[in-house]
Amino acid sequence: MKINKNEVMALSFGALNLADYLTTRRILNTGGEELNPIANFLIRKKCLGAVKTLTTLGGMLGLYVEEKPKTVGMASLVVYGAIVAHNIKEIVQHEIEIRRESGYLEEDTIK
Repeated sequence: MKINKNEVMALSFGALNLADYLTTRRILNTGGEELNPIANFLIRKKCLGAVKTLTTLGGMLGLYVEEKPKTVGMASLVVYGAIVAHNIKEIVQHEIEIRRESGYLEEDTIK
């Protein structure tokens, strides 16, 4: 069975965008803020989900139909991977702070 790089890249792009959206919502729902001014504008207009869905599907389609995966496509995966990693780090740090404040985690436990 041959692995189609375009399919893998398109699905990876979709998964990373979904993870970005879900982790961003989690951060916002726990008092965090959106630092991307474009996303922040879309959040205020209550259309981030729709725009994110359309741009993600467009990006997935673009990656899928490319004859050979391009550097831009690969770079977008790296960028979204970094964004998701950052969001997860922020969520974990927030959880640690909440547990410390509530007494469930001692100061010396995590450094």
